[in-house]
Amino acid sequence: MFSFLVHALFAALLSSVCLALFSPFVTLRRVSYLGEALSHIAFAGIALALLLGLNLQLTTLIFVIAVALAITWLARRRELQEANTITIFLSVSMALGIILISLRRGYSFDLASYLFGNVLLASSADLWMLGILMTVNIGFIAFFYKELFYLSYNPDLAKFYRLPVRMVDRLFMILLAANIVITLRAAGIILVSAQLILPAATAFNLVKRLDHAVVACAFIAILAATGGFALSWWLNLPTGANIVLLEFLLYLLSLLFRPRSA
Repeated sequence: MFSFLVHALFAALLSSVCLALFSPFVTLRRVSYLGEALSHIAFAGIALALLLGLNLQLTTLIFVIAVALAITWLARRRELQEANTITIFLSVSMALGIILISLRRGYSFDLASYLFGNVLLASSADLWMLGILMTVNIGFIAFFYKELFYLSYNPDLAKFYRLPVRMVDRLFMILLAANIVITLRAAGIILVSAQLILPAATAFNLVKRLDHAVVACAFIAILAATGGFALSWWLNLPTGANIVLLEFLLYLLSLLFRPRSA
């Protein structure tokens, strides 16, 4: 029983921290809507994998990364405004997912666990994957921090300094998609975007520097995941929903204690 609880707790912690590490960059770059869209676009990837009998996580990951890069490519070519491009892909993916799910007869797959998340279903392989993902996230942020800083505050200045903006931007999109897909089993399609936004919203009420915000987001995620898991065990409530509500509570508290500007 004890190892089972530790297993689920680590799944909640790792998935929350993975999403929180990207939270400041998603917020500053104003692509939070993209994060929400990609989590819903994953629904079509899951449905496609179920229909064709493919590896669910790998198929969904490839599908979401392909869509994320397509959105970036179309937005850069100015064929459509980015918001319109995201909305179109979101709508089409959801429609495609619903059709694919309806074509699969007699399925017993627990779709609700992916919609709302369930840390109790996380396997040892999921924990290893989440651990590797968190390591990659930390390495990516540490290695490309300067590029991410300029992309977040002033992309034109990044181009002026001839920083590898396009490459870092594509890596950012690929990793964002990977974070969303790999954390879906724990966070859920519906709640993953909240865990991608709330830590940064709270952190930027308390700190101003980007590097401080990244560290603060990680601590906020750890606090909310631990508290959310404890409440889930105590009150028999869904862990993902508890984590999101605690992150929202921390956000409200940060409004009360944020430094007042002169």
